[in-house]
Amino acid sequence: MAPPTPHRHPQANEGDPDIRLGGKMTTFEEDSNERLGHLMERLGEEGNGSDELAQLVHDLLVHQIELEQQNRELVALHTVLEESRERYADLYDFAPVGYLTLDHKGGILGINLTGAALLGIPRERIIGHALERFVARGDRRTVAAQLAQTLDTQQRQVGELCPVPGRLTPTAVDRVLMLESVAESRAGAVQIRAILTDITERKIIERERIQRAVDAAAARSRERLVSGLERLSAVTSSAFSAESVMDEMLRIVREQLQTERAWLLHPCEPSALGVAIIAAVTVPDWPGLPLRNRTIPWDPPLKALLRAARDAPESVIEQQVIAPTALHGGIAPCWSMVAPLRAGERDTYLLGVDQRHVEHGWNDDDRALLRSFAERIGQIIETLGVRRALSESEERFRATFEQAAVGLAHIDAQGVFLRVNHKLCGIMGYREHELLALSYDALTHPEDRAAVSRFVEKIRSGLGTKPHIEHRVLTKQGKTIWCNLTTAALRDGDGRFKYDISVIEDISARKSLEEREHTHRAALARVGRLTTLGAMASGIAHEVSQPLMAIGTYAGGAIERLNAAASDQGDIRTALYAIARIAERAGGVIERMRAFSRKTSSTSASLDLCEVVQGAVQMVAAETKLQGARIEASCPPHLPRVQGDLVQLEQVLINLLLNGLESMEQVPTAQRCLSVDVDVEVGIERSDGEVDDQIRLIVGDRGQGLLTANQSKLFDPFYTTKDDGTGLGLSISRTIIEAHGGTIWAQPRPGGGALFGFRLPIQRDGGST
Repeated sequence: MAPPTPHRHPQANEGDPDIRLGGKMTTFEEDSNERLGHLMERLGEEGNGSDELAQLVHDLLVHQIELEQQNRELVALHTVLEESRERYADLYDFAPVGYLTLDHKGGILGINLTGAALLGIPRERIIGHALERFVARGDRRTVAAQLAQTLDTQQRQVGELCPVPGRLTPTAVDRVLMLESVAESRAGAVQIRAILTDITERKIIERERIQRAVDAAAARSRERLVSGLERLSAVTSSAFSAESVMDEMLRIVREQLQTERAWLLHPCEPSALGVAIIAAVTVPDWPGLPLRNRTIPWDPPLKALLRAARDAPESVIEQQVIAPTALHGGIAPCWSMVAPLRAGERDTYLLGVDQRHVEHGWNDDDRALLRSFAERIGQIIETLGVRRALSESEERFRATFEQAAVGLAHIDAQGVFLRVNHKLCGIMGYREHELLALSYDALTHPEDRAAVSRFVEKIRSGLGTKPHIEHRVLTKQGKTIWCNLTTAALRDGDGRFKYDISVIEDISARKSLEEREHTHRAALARVGRLTTLGAMASGIAHEVSQPLMAIGTYAGGAIERLNAAASDQGDIRTALYAIARIAERAGGVIERMRAFSRKTSSTSASLDLCEVVQGAVQMVAAETKLQGARIEASCPPHLPRVQGDLVQLEQVLINLLLNGLESMEQVPTAQRCLSVDVDVEVGIERSDGEVDDQIRLIVGDRGQGLLTANQSKLFDPFYTTKDDGTGLGLSISRTIIEAHGGTIWAQPRPGGGALFGFRLPIQRDGGST
């Protein structure tokens, strides 16, 4: 098989073996023809002599031998030439770089196998096509520009390209090739000789080296950033005053950025009435005016800087100061880098660093560091503000806690004191350390401990309906005092109980006043009852006189029968039974009068208001009969009970009934009817502000009615519309009802007359209202 015809290498010259062999053959042929011509000339000139002919034959033989020798040399040289040509083709095709020959339009005239392999296209599909066709789309314009520049400048050009991926080696990574091109002229035609070199590995190494450099720079930058942020964070724990914190933070910024000065301006607001440098640190030899704690006068550069910072709050602004400015203390030139920062939602600052030497410069790492430092300093300033506010709040709380006019305490879940103030120590008679060793339960009167414990548990469970309770406390001296305990449960963010915040108020003086008031109120109520008895005197006399008359009649009849000889013992026995029954009736009337007027202390019990109504109606029955009136009482069955004093509630109802009877004296007898209605009202607000179900009682008459102008005064003390009235009846009634947690009122009755009524809270479980 014949060796492949090699493509002529673009750099082949006259030293090649093929050219040298052709030159030798041409020279040998010329020498042989020349010598043969000389022999033929001699043969023609010398004739046919034998000696000359022999000599000529001899020369021809010699020349023949020389020709044969030269022929053998030529054959050997041709063999060498073929071997050299094969070696050259191998060197050309399998060279470590790709060789290309291009025409002036960039079309490929020739390419070796290495070049085809680098382009990833078979050689037979490359010849005759433009080089750009086999170049990645993003590099085609660059390659075209390089070839054009090669032709224009006639100088060597070097560029880079990426071949179209995935032809011969679809799984290979993207390659990067270096393209060297030079223009030359051959046979009057301009061509471009080009060399392709695979620099992928070198590029990878360069990228890795660059990446290592970037990573190293990033590591150094991170180290600077982390170190700076850690140092800034440590400032708040090592420095005590706000001024020293500011100085230390700016010193760290100056050192980390290797600048000559760092400063902090406030506020960063171009519309502010004035701005000031609140902190600044400099190198010892920094000239100019000191900036610390100095108001900066407005000038155009300062306003421009603040406007730029306001418009770009997340940026870093670089500024070259050519002329002296107020902000830089009259120093110029200098190079500044500033970053706005925000402490909280509204408070703005400007962090700046200055440098007098232009060779210092600022890079991206410096800008990022300043931005990060500005953000952290803003957080620290905000934290300092929160700390200051917290400290002031704690100081105010401590002063309030200690100087409060009532006892204050924090009590844990076991009832042990965690913290107490001086007032509570004075109330309990203990020193602070003694009180902290006790529990609140130990101080509570034994009879009140169960109630206080239930109250505290309801508060902690969120079921308490009122935040305070009154109970007795035993002091260190053994004295019993009354205290009002108000408690609220404090919980953490997860809703878990932490401790009770309790207010303990000594109410012994108030309790004493209430006791005296209760005594006075009881005395006043008794006076009212006696007054009521006086008003009922005629009716009571009538009520008692009838039984006495009946007793006299029965007694006289019994005596007459005893005097008769033939008396019937059965009639006498009947008369005596009647006397006993009527006497019991009269005794009941007297007993009710005594109970109603008796001077006793108030006694609270569970009452059925319908029974109260029945008792009051019986008490005024005689007066009702004398007036020729009637009372219609309406009480529903199974009425809820109330907690109260029976005598006092009867007194109120009797007063309302007597007032109603008296108001109907001028009314025709047939219309003299008092109504007493009892029912339950749902969702009524009590006197203590709580909403509860209540029992309502209304007494209605058909008397003269009420005057609107006098309606609001009816329950005032000593106000009366009667000529002989004292003005105490309704006032006492109001006092009694309000003491029972109820309300009393009066209003005109539709159709004529008046309505007087009161509400009482329904008795709760446990006997309270």
